[in-house]
Amino acid sequence: MSNLPKDFSDLPRDLAEEVLSKVVPVTSLRRVRSTCKTWNTLSKRRSFAKKHLAQARVTAAKKKEFMMVMMMDFRVYLMRVNLHNKVELCIKRQGTLIFPDASDQIYVRQVFHCDGLLLCILKDSPRLVVFNPYCGQPRWIEYTCNDDHRLGSYSFSLGYNSNTKSHKILKFIIILSFHDVAEFKIYDFNSDSWRDLDVTRDWAINWYRRGVSLKGNTYWFAEETYSENPSQGDQSFLISFDFTRETFGPRLPLPFEWYPADGLSLSSVRDEQLAVLFQREDTLQMEIWVTTKIEPNKLSWGSKFFLSVDMRVLTGKDFMFWFSGASFFIDEEKKIAVVFNEGKDMMGRHNTAFIIGEDGSLKEVNLGESRNRNLQPLVCSYVPSSMQLE
Repeated sequence: MSNLPKDFSDLPRDLAEEVLSKVVPVTSLRRVRSTCKTWNTLSKRRSFAKKHLAQARVTAAKKKEFMMVMMMDFRVYLMRVNLHNKVELCIKRQGTLIFPDASDQIYVRQVFHCDGLLLCILKDSPRLVVFNPYCGQPRWIEYTCNDDHRLGSYSFSLGYNSNTKSHKILKFIIILSFHDVAEFKIYDFNSDSWRDLDVTRDWAINWYRRGVSLKGNTYWFAEETYSENPSQGDQSFLISFDFTRETFGPRLPLPFEWYPADGLSLSSVRDEQLAVLFQREDTLQMEIWVTTKIEPNKLSWGSKFFLSVDMRVLTGKDFMFWFSGASFFIDEEKKIAVVFNEGKDMMGRHNTAFIIGEDGSLKEVNLGESRNRNLQPLVCSYVPSSMQLE
């Protein structure tokens, strides 16, 4: 901040935007806006946002780092990750997400990223908030809880119409006693309203493994609604929801045979590909696969996994390193996977990032005490955007 000029009044607007975009980190933008009226107005222009975000991408590429959004203990944090640093410095907390117009502390039970926007599902409240941390424009959305809510839990996803770029939210209620979905509803930002969605299907969303947004659509693991022999493998597949056509697509294959006791988790790679973490229950062998091509109605996998390690051999333990449903991301250049889960040592339970290399290396980063043992740390990639919420 000390490198900023003291007075922009004599500079042409284009030059002022150029200077400000090069010296202000994305995480310092809120402080810049509160400095003076001139900087506040300048920093909210679309032309400035375009230059600023382009500069941020160049800087991140040079430093070989990227940003993640992490939810721990019902709070949301922005994290900066650089796997080229020493282990103790590779994951740094940049700040806590604050909603500008919220009068009280907000607790979040789920967070979902799409196109630079965060969909936050609040804890103990029938409200959602969609928020662009870069622009600072939250939108609060209420939803109705019917009697079925006492029997289950609502789940949500965020996407957009690829033709108009208008955003939508899909909501469905999970009836826990039947492990199935009772209803589907969709919220349209343009109409500011919810409406019922008629869905005919012969499968069930695997509700305890979260979905992932990619190119405006959402992908989940799904299973046969009814199976004559549920202990058999190959019962699981991927299903996608196309927010443009507002329909679910066909079953999409996984690159391995899966059994119900095995571990599964989804992630995205640069908002271009899907990655799936697969851990065998009997051997603890962990594999990560990445798609080579993906569209709403079809996808293909490489002939070889991105990474494969035997966690039992790697750690010398038969416990603790079970990653079913855990959040993760991969660094393609370094051939590294980072899995976020709960760890345990002599000092108690703590949120942990497990850094696993193709060469069989394992490093751990302690992210702080885990106050809720039933809530895993949740991580998703975050790419700042100038997307405006109307």
